[in-house]
Amino acid sequence: MRPILWKGVEIENKIPKVHVSEFLNTEIGATTVFKSLIDYGVALIDQVGVSLEATEEVCKALGGVQHTLFGGMWKFTSIQDHADTAYTNLPLAVHNDNTYFTEAAGLQILHCLEHSNGEGGETILVDGFYGATKLKNEFPEDFEFLTNFNLDAEYLEDGHHYRHSAPVINVDKEKNLEQIRFNVYDRSPMAFSSSEECRSYYRALWNLSTYYQNTDCQWKFKLYPGLVMVMDNFRVLHGRTAFTGNRIICGSYVSRSDWLNKARALKLIQ
Repeated sequence: MRPILWKGVEIENKIPKVHVSEFLNTEIGATTVFKSLIDYGVALIDQVGVSLEATEEVCKALGGVQHTLFGGMWKFTSIQDHADTAYTNLPLAVHNDNTYFTEAAGLQILHCLEHSNGEGGETILVDGFYGATKLKNEFPEDFEFLTNFNLDAEYLEDGHHYRHSAPVINVDKEKNLEQIRFNVYDRSPMAFSSSEECRSYYRALWNLSTYYQNTDCQWKFKLYPGLVMVMDNFRVLHGRTAFTGNRIICGSYVSRSDWLNKARALKLIQ
């Protein structure tokens, strides 16, 4: 896969909105969605029924619902049912999900079923590969550090304790970008072997975060009932602005193996 890197709002007119019936019932529609995921890490499916059940049908066609501690299909509001910042109305800095899992979810699917009596809640997307590539070109020592230093991530909740250690930037054997694990919310307490390692870590993470937090690198838009957003959690970071009112989001995860299986069946990748 050769991703097409993107920066901020320039991506807006490159992501096609595919009608749900075309996606579910035609090879052309399915190919358009999966090619968008491969190229840009984002796909949009429109005119989906405004229900969890209709969203689940889309998720199954993307590869199948992945079950986690949050369930299979999930629905959340600002009522904090889990120890997760998504279950609030606070702003969320851009991040990748599941950094505390041995294998993070491959895709994340989000569908805004309702947002009434309030405002805000814009979705923010960032191309993690674009930021990592900029870091490699401008701060090669920091890039090298973040591809080799294992960062601990942790999730604690009654009956659950997930923990995993891995580099923030993962590359394959040919040094191509493979995965970004960037999440400031899920980092566990750090222990460094030396003061130099500590300084290197914070310098590298700061320099990477400047790309991700730069509004010029962010694509901000509003989800609405009927529009399902799909993103590659190995590549694209997501966040949101604060919101007021009643906001209901549903969605799920799809494993990387399952969505790549679909892409191979469509002969988009080998």
